[in-house]
Amino acid sequence: MTVTENPFPIPTQLFINNEVGLTSYESKCSVADCRKVHNSSSPERFSIYNPADGSLVTDKIQYAVADDVDQAVRSAQAAFRNKAWAGITSQERGRVLKRIAKAIEENKEELAWLDRITMGKPVTNGIGEAQFTADIFESSKPDYAGWTDKHAGETFPADDGFLKIVQHEPLGVCAGILPWNGPMATIAFKAAPALATGNVIILKPSEKSPLSALRLASLLTDILPSGVLQVLNGAGATGELLARHPDIRKISFTGSGLTGKKIQRAAAESNLKRVTLELGGKTPAGIFDDCNLDNAVQWATKAITSNSGQICIAASRVYVQESIAERFIAAFVKSIQASAENIGDPNSKDTQFGPLADKAQFSRVQSFFAEDAGKTQILTGGKQHGETGYFFEPTVLYNPDPQAAVYKNEIFGPVACVRTFKDEEDFLQMANDTEYGLNAAVFTKDINKAMRISSRLESGTVGINCVTMLHYQVPFGGSKQSGFGRELGAYGLKSYTEPKSIYVNLNS
Repeated sequence: MTVTENPFPIPTQLFINNEVGLTSYESKCSVADCRKVHNSSSPERFSIYNPADGSLVTDKIQYAVADDVDQAVRSAQAAFRNKAWAGITSQERGRVLKRIAKAIEENKEELAWLDRITMGKPVTNGIGEAQFTADIFESSKPDYAGWTDKHAGETFPADDGFLKIVQHEPLGVCAGILPWNGPMATIAFKAAPALATGNVIILKPSEKSPLSALRLASLLTDILPSGVLQVLNGAGATGELLARHPDIRKISFTGSGLTGKKIQRAAAESNLKRVTLELGGKTPAGIFDDCNLDNAVQWATKAITSNSGQICIAASRVYVQESIAERFIAAFVKSIQASAENIGDPNSKDTQFGPLADKAQFSRVQSFFAEDAGKTQILTGGKQHGETGYFFEPTVLYNPDPQAAVYKNEIFGPVACVRTFKDEEDFLQMANDTEYGLNAAVFTKDINKAMRISSRLESGTVGINCVTMLHYQVPFGGSKQSGFGRELGAYGLKSYTEPKSIYVNLNS
């Protein structure tokens, strides 16, 4: 078995309360780093492989079991109750979040590398995600560092003799369960608003990609008080322990709909903890005959090839108006084929298209084509690229059967289904005929038409002449079985606070 050569240490242990681990996570770690790990209560160890070449990254990954979760929660409670975090001023919290952003920026090469060897993210993509993560914590634009002292309450007139005050209080111990496809950015989605509002948080990264979260936590040891941010490796069993823990007040989950339902059920059956769910998507993009065709092709291509199609807002359903279908499809297929030329070694700065996450994800994408054989026409792609690693060619399918799994279900791979439509009503009927409602798009030069259609698309986000957009200034989340609650923007802050109404009797 080939073993990946590691220019940086591989974090394999847990991160609980900044305590000293019994062993260092690698012989390469410094004395300071050795203080920033914690051994699991379980002797079980797991392996991670590099999806680009199948080489072994490590076989020493530890998972958190019940005792570890309990210890992390106790440490978090102590940090919260002792006012080590919530008790400092909002301005001080803002300064701390800026230091977190700086730590990410200063170490983004290492953090990106850790995601590259577990997820196959190309160099530029990984560094870009690291920068986006830092931006969510702090940037020159509205960010969570800037929100700490501006998340105001409300007052209402005392015309009835009572001054009414509404203030927002932190919830306490929160938990964030991260997906494997965006392991760094989703740290900020959950930790930044939680910390900005005075909460403490326990993060559980995916068992497929835990390394960047563990390393980031160790980088914050001298920035955050003990117990404020902790990281527990683990799979579904660890997530369920967090969802059922009676002393955790909020859980934010990003992942599949099936697991999201389990999280919600566990939260309800334990202590009715608050839940935010960001689940799957099946983004429809409507290409109208009055659009800028080149722009539509460019965005549709980017929207299905970014992160090798492994994003919940990937535009996997492309609807094109009949009158321009032939021109658009020809240009779209050509553009997709051009993107396939950028498939390659994730370590190369010239690579834009990496492998799928692992063997399981590669097999899942392949299974759609076996299940739907004969139900669709493959215009390009639809097969493995090369003989090494889990690379899958970007794919365009034409007129798939409406009941085909590849058309109805989230693929989480670089596969776009193209169908034609007659008019607005026809497009809206097909676009909304799904249980997903996370992201959608419309391409047209007619702004009245664009706004009319946007208002009727059943989706948490709509792009006009763009698609697969996400920005930290505005809320992100979905409707229907794409989940509920919002992350990012001011809405992300609200989900981590408890409004308290106070009445002051001015006549006493």
